[in-house]
Amino acid sequence: MSLTDEAHKIVISRLGNRLRAAGTAELTGYDTSVNSIRCDAIVQRIRQLFPALSAIEPVDRWAGLRPATPDNVPIIGRTRMQNLFLNTGHGTLGWTLACGSARVLADLVSGRTPEVAFRFFR
Repeated sequence: MSLTDEAHKIVISRLGNRLRAAGTAELTGYDTSVNSIRCDAIVQRIRQLFPALSAIEPVDRWAGLRPATPDNVPIIGRTRMQNLFLNTGHGTLGWTLACGSARVLADLVSGRTPEVAFRFFR
């Protein structure tokens, strides 16, 4: 479950015993460097929302690649190459759709028909 601060474009969720706060996506190609200005803005907003956390220093700052299709509809399924399947292109919904997408892909790899016929099979 997550909370979204729409005004500041931040999504907040519990990740084990940690608080995960994620911000805006930057379209920078393959650059995975961390933007400290954006990270500092997220930390400042979290401290405003949760004053009891103001003394805690963030431990991890992270940036990664987020494959996305133009419409954020994922590509899940077999390719023209034998034994190569794709499960990619989820964009901002990668974590949200991860388990369901993995189950669909496991069915496809195993030769089973997935329980739900998703429109994004390609």
